[in-house]
Amino acid sequence: MKKYLFTLLSLLTLFSALQAQEVSPVTTKPSVILDGKLLVNGVDTLRKFKKEDIESATILKDRNKTALFGINDNNGLLIVFTRAKQNTAENIALKEKIAKLNIATKPDMVMKAGQTVNPSRDSIAKGTFDFVSIEKQPEFPGGLKAFYQYLSANIKYPKESARNKIQGRVFLSFIVEKDGELSNVKIMRGVSADINEEAIRVISGSPKWNPGIQFGVPVRVKYNINVNFALN
Repeated sequence: MKKYLFTLLSLLTLFSALQAQEVSPVTTKPSVILDGKLLVNGVDTLRKFKKEDIESATILKDRNKTALFGINDNNGLLIVFTRAKQNTAENIALKEKIAKLNIATKPDMVMKAGQTVNPSRDSIAKGTFDFVSIEKQPEFPGGLKAFYQYLSANIKYPKESARNKIQGRVFLSFIVEKDGELSNVKIMRGVSADINEEAIRVISGSPKWNPGIQFGVPVRVKYNINVNFALN
């Protein structure tokens, strides 16, 4: 029988993480970051991997810690590194970020000193990072609260969806370029055609962000966000 991630490895990781953090138990599926990228259906995606495909995994339950990776709910966060991509720039940066949290886990569940070498500044500047793995995340001027205020002031609720009382959250991804411009805005999970279009329009029209920084240089960063469309 094939051994998948949610066997011995996940149980050991969960056990050590729970010992390290005295917080309330997770009652729903955690968010998942796989090789530096936030997954929409993360737990289901991980079931496709065999245990031997995984280099290491870490579970975070403390919201103060998960927020550092852009996760702002109480469901916890599972961070997984595969052997195939363990030395990519994104994973190196993410491991460094995890190391700074000083989480007490089993030695074989965390990166060991001397395993990896930082990529050159040139390769960093040319790559695209996921926002969860970056040294300094890109930020809307004034922070995320200001960004949602911008959305609230500029969203025009589509008439057709309003008439049919359609509402919900649109999940999007986009690239924050090195100069702060937003590009490549895409729908990851939508609500309706007109609401999706409006979400893309308002995100695309955003003022410039402060760019992400990795190893001291501005870099392109893939960012995920959700926009809530609710009728009053």
